[in-house]
Amino acid sequence: MSKINTRSPFYASFSTPTKPSPEFTCTIANGTGLSISQEGIITEPQFEQGTIDSFTSSDSGFADGKYAVVTTDTLRTLVFRLLIPSGFSNTSSGFLDCTLTFTQPAKVTTGTTPSCSGGPTLNGSIPGVALNAGGNTSTINLASYFTQGTSSIAGFTVNNPNPSFMQASVSSSTLTITSLNNGGVKKLYVSAFDNDTNTCRPVQTITVTITASSAFTCTDANLKGGSITQAGVLTDPALVGTITARKLTSGGSAISGPPYNVGANSSTGSVSKTIFFDVTVPSNYTNAGATIECSLAIPQAGTGLDAMTCSDVTLTEQSIYTDGTIKKGKVTIKGTEGTIASFDPVDFGIVSTRTARNIDFTITVPSGFSNTGSSVVCSKQVFQPPELNVCNFDGGDTYYMDLIGFPSEQDICESGFPRARTAVFCTSDEIDTAFGHTVCINNQPFKGFGQFYVVDTFINNNIARSNSGTFYIWQIGNNGVIEDVWEYDCEGGGIGSGNSVI
Repeated sequence: MSKINTRSPFYASFSTPTKPSPEFTCTIANGTGLSISQEGIITEPQFEQGTIDSFTSSDSGFADGKYAVVTTDTLRTLVFRLLIPSGFSNTSSGFLDCTLTFTQPAKVTTGTTPSCSGGPTLNGSIPGVALNAGGNTSTINLASYFTQGTSSIAGFTVNNPNPSFMQASVSSSTLTITSLNNGGVKKLYVSAFDNDTNTCRPVQTITVTITASSAFTCTDANLKGGSITQAGVLTDPALVGTITARKLTSGGSAISGPPYNVGANSSTGSVSKTIFFDVTVPSNYTNAGATIECSLAIPQAGTGLDAMTCSDVTLTEQSIYTDGTIKKGKVTIKGTEGTIASFDPVDFGIVSTRTARNIDFTITVPSGFSNTGSSVVCSKQVFQPPELNVCNFDGGDTYYMDLIGFPSEQDICESGFPRARTAVFCTSDEIDTAFGHTVCINNQPFKGFGQFYVVDTFINNNIARSNSGTFYIWQIGNNGVIEDVWEYDCEGGGIGSGNSVI
């Protein structure tokens, strides 16, 4: 803030101007490198900013991520949907569609000037592949499905237009397909080539069917929070999945909105009101796309003020270091950050085994309650790691994590897609029950700085996309101890949605 003395005792004041955030446009994205082969195989462009979420085309001959072969050069138009990175004025819009064109060359194998001739040919067709979701693999010997021409086959190339559905790679003549978290049916394309001049490159199409492992339930939706004002205005709870309707009775009519009003509470005291939510199932479950109904009892204030209790309080980011020092963490009171006045005990002694500790936190009651200004004591169980190297723990499992941390779980969906590909050891046997356990790299606790990290049970280069389904986030302290576990979903773009599952 700056101040100019104009004429005493009068002053004019102004705020130092800040540079406005620009709008993310296709010019800024600057996609280059798009190409289409004679076989109709699309090589995706590279964008200077923004990340490809998906692409489509309304041109004839486009299906399953490729074009049909043409006998005359044909202009093709593709629309690439990009995730808008953070730092732009339209980041909250989630996506931007950018159009690029390329002329698909004709494939002509006869006449005096063929576009290609000779080369490998197809040998039958590759059978479909069926996998369960979650990192399962299948291998195919490509040499069995192509026949060499005049010269031997020099290699194979793979085109995967669905990287959020599966991973595919070729080593020598072995194709390896790995499922990700989504269920469905998609296509994969493989071609063979030799080193002769202007020879053709035939393409095999592989149908990959991935079966999700379980159906989505209200337990997975994990509805938490939400609020209702005394006048009846509903704020949706946090959850995994997407709310499409809100109802006062099971199977009843949807409440119109926004805003969504569930009726005022005319009594002095608060009441509990059960709201029924229609939730669209995310893409990585057997019932993906279906709608399930989940209910949640939400307190509604009355005309008078209620006293704050521990049920209004959420304690997060608490942990204990190996020397017994306590990290105070944060408190949220009905969605607003509150104040922890003190905690008891102030520290613990050193332990030789992982030990559960109960800590009493004294929280100052904010305005909006009948006991405003007083204190409420709420307890939380936190695990203290042993002083010895917990990374030598007999048990636990290997997980895969992105070593780039984020200040908040809400920053991850807008980050440009992190990748869970660095192997780490965790003393927990399960990814979702890892709270209080320790993350290790090179047999030493991982220094996490209290940041949030994406994690999976297998190498996942397509985690945290709008169409990659639910995933897990660990918040890790400086001593490697996991301070919070989140289940999250970036579906729809923006900051995504999810819940702490501890």
